[in-house]
Amino acid sequence: MLTNSQIKHIISLKQKKFRTEHQQFIVEGIKVVKEFLKSDYSVSAVYCLEETANELSTFSKVAPTVITEIQLQKISSLETPNKVLAVASIPKVEFNFENSQNKLSLALDGINDPGNLGTIIRTAAWFGIETIICSENTVDAWNAKVVQSSMGALFSTRIIYADLKKIVAGFNAKRIPVYATTLDGKNTYKSDLSSNGLIVIGSESHGVSQDLLSIIDLKLLIPSYASGSAESLNAALATAIVCSEFRRRTN
Repeated sequence: MLTNSQIKHIISLKQKKFRTEHQQFIVEGIKVVKEFLKSDYSVSAVYCLEETANELSTFSKVAPTVITEIQLQKISSLETPNKVLAVASIPKVEFNFENSQNKLSLALDGINDPGNLGTIIRTAAWFGIETIICSENTVDAWNAKVVQSSMGALFSTRIIYADLKKIVAGFNAKRIPVYATTLDGKNTYKSDLSSNGLIVIGSESHGVSQDLLSIIDLKLLIPSYASGSAESLNAALATAIVCSEFRRRTN
């Protein structure tokens, strides 16, 4: 049974202001919901079609509520709803320098495309990067499009929103390497790369902000090997290339 007030609440979570107010977000689709239910994330509710209730009950700490296809269509963010929708709690995570100083972390400066952010999260998980620190003007990680495009990787990654200038300054104070991807940096494939530190990826249109670049000494360029190529790479693709090179060299 799904009440009108529950429907209204779930629909409200499609907007960032209500996700922030209630500290909740929506997870949809069999595969992504299963990854969510296996994680340490807190489950508020699970709604599904009758055909998937038994399957989900083995995963969820919360008994799934069976709803109709019409109800699922009302609350879904997808053009074609995929049998199950869960309401999750946004985790409260703070950045800890002590836990990160011997690891590789990502910082995202002004990433504004949800699909890019979701792909970056998925890429980070693939390369064993557990922590992503986002600038306040980076798109909301709990946006439905981000959740979907991360394909479940969101639930194995710590996402933190913070003042990146303070974060970079903290790394600098502890003499932990901080790298930024730029168009005027040193060739990534010829640079000394560390097994720990922070990699800063800039926005799709403007790159890493000048405020941050002014306090980052290690600047990396992904060189182009073709004439007449695009001015820059997609942020998600650049992240994948850089992370791959760090792991290739330091493992």
